[in-house]
Amino acid sequence: MGLQTSGAISLDDLHVEVGGTSGTTCSLNDADIRALIDVGSGSGQSLQQYYGKSSETSLPTGGSTINGQVQLKQISASSYISSGGTLRIPSNMWVWSDSRTTAALTVNIPCTIINDGKIIGQGGRGGSYYFYTAGVSATSGGPAINVTSSGVTIINSSGAYIAGGGGGGGHAQDGGDAADSNCGGGGGAGGGQGGRGWISSHSGENAGTLSGVGGALNAAGGGTYHRQTNALLKSNGGGAGGAGGGAYFSKYAGGGGGRQLPGTGGTVFTGTGSQYGAGGAGGNVGGTHRSPGYGAVSVCAGGGGGWGASGGNGITSGAASGGAAITGTSRTLSNSGTIYGST
Repeated sequence: MGLQTSGAISLDDLHVEVGGTSGTTCSLNDADIRALIDVGSGSGQSLQQYYGKSSETSLPTGGSTINGQVQLKQISASSYISSGGTLRIPSNMWVWSDSRTTAALTVNIPCTIINDGKIIGQGGRGGSYYFYTAGVSATSGGPAINVTSSGVTIINSSGAYIAGGGGGGGHAQDGGDAADSNCGGGGGAGGGQGGRGWISSHSGENAGTLSGVGGALNAAGGGTYHRQTNALLKSNGGGAGGAGGGAYFSKYAGGGGGRQLPGTGGTVFTGTGSQYGAGGAGGNVGGTHRSPGYGAVSVCAGGGGGWGASGGNGITSGAASGGAAITGTSRTLSNSGTIYGST
């Protein structure tokens, strides 16, 4: 909140500002009080030096931007504040991760986190099938916040977001012909890559070597690619979860997950006799494969999950789970905003 800038000021005011309880014992030589004006032990400071000081630190917004968005990637609280301090994420800030195994924000000291902005995990990859090789399973979304210390309070303000990455959608494989109709699942919200589609050595059908890329900050993911030309077939990447890849005789790769909040899911594309699952919007699960039928067989993949949600199952393989909004050791949470994923 910050101390007054003029008028009466007391030692008790300083103590409350640094998180102490009013009326309890403290001194000007306490480390947390000295930290307000960054002086050493025994400095002999006066109360007037503390006018306007605050124990709260805001993340810097003057650094590099991505797609016009102010951002910091994979940060730790201790890089900005000391134990017992308060760290605020400004309303125009994205704190994000590009790794499913590393949280966007690691809270590794006792402190208070006030989020006015967006803290997001990495989306999972859609499942894939490679010609004459085993399928590659979809991967789960990553966490937004990982708490590794005791004594942590997290406040998610009105209008702010904490969002785990969406899980990848399951892939599809034609069990009757390993060289036919194999399609990638959609990538999860948070920039998950779409699964690759069918790849063949047959002349004229070197297909599916591309897949939908994950979206940049505040952008939708890349769409589905065609089997023979590797050209973009449909812009069905998701703002929250990419659509799944492929229908029978189509051999499409999956769309990529976006990084928009709350975001919309990738659209359903209708192929010959089949549809694949749409991506999940917001915190919704990705769509499962759909099979109106094409002869005896239909091969369809699942859509990527929305923020913090599982992807959709493909007709051949299961989807992956969404990432946690907040994981780790015990903490106190106050939420007036939007949270996607477990806490």
